[in-house]
Amino acid sequence: MLEVVFSDSAAGSMAIAAGGGKGCIASSVGVIGRHEDGSPLTGAEVEEYRRQFDERERRAWANAAPFESRRADILCFPLALSVGGIDEEGIGPGRQAALEKLMGVYPAEGQAAAGELLARARGDLAALQSRAKTEPVRVWTSPNPDERSGLCWLAAQLKPLGLDEVRVTVVELPEFLRVDWAPVELPDSGTQAGRPGPLPQPDGSVVAALTGWGEVEPHQFGRLAALGRPVPAGELRALALQWQRLQKENAPLRAVLNGRLVSADESLYDPYILRRIAAQGPRFQQAVVVGQVLGQYQLGVSDGWVALRMEEFIQNGLLEPVSEPAPDGPRYHRILRRCGR
Repeated sequence: MLEVVFSDSAAGSMAIAAGGGKGCIASSVGVIGRHEDGSPLTGAEVEEYRRQFDERERRAWANAAPFESRRADILCFPLALSVGGIDEEGIGPGRQAALEKLMGVYPAEGQAAAGELLARARGDLAALQSRAKTEPVRVWTSPNPDERSGLCWLAAQLKPLGLDEVRVTVVELPEFLRVDWAPVELPDSGTQAGRPGPLPQPDGSVVAALTGWGEVEPHQFGRLAALGRPVPAGELRALALQWQRLQKENAPLRAVLNGRLVSADESLYDPYILRRIAAQGPRFQQAVVVGQVLGQYQLGVSDGWVALRMEEFIQNGLLEPVSEPAPDGPRYHRILRRCGR
């Protein structure tokens, strides 16, 4: 079965799942924390955190449902299809320009990374079109605008093969996932650590709201694969037609509003960015605003898009750079100030 995902993170996690967790070392996780009095963690405390994460990883894989797939069957299309123009077929120069702009916030590697990404995606598209008539296709999607756009785009790519001739299954990301992210507590220290955002449950697990398949832990894929449902040819045609409509509109953005994928103006997310800017002091770290927008609102947009919109604010005189980022660092690693303050 061909597995289709729309982000490199999802492809990486799925590759680990396909390998049954081999080579997945939990202790590679970084540990950042301090005691309540502000003192740093000791080396022994850091090791205790790592030991507990290792144990959770072993327990997760011991209880995981097998993921029946192969790494060679994972096809990845991390094309950020919710951003930029889409009035071309396949993966053309317009998509390359959109990705280069989006990844341009990383000046040291953005253009090269976009070229490499596109080359891999074009190879995976050729593989999809050559194999989809004889092998089933399973698509992993969600309300994330890139993944929902990707589903419609994929239906359009399959249309020349004959939508009655392909077998497609869709796996929708659940709104909430029960995961083993509960905070760990060090003996006699009174300190805790864990990933932000989850809601604790009585059994010690937590329920987390995720924004895309790239956030799903590898051991979850086997269980979640059972949620797949066959997509009839008529539904695939509707998805392909929806993509054609979006192509004609060719808006700067596509967003999921009230459960529907629609064209949107590039200023759609500006109120959320401006709200976080207003909460800062007269001078602030741009990276803090980018992180807060992504973490607090979970809009499904990338750090690159938030940074590009803040660049527009600078051009319009709303913000002004106070410092410059390092030549090889992200463009948003700098200090800004609000104009007129």
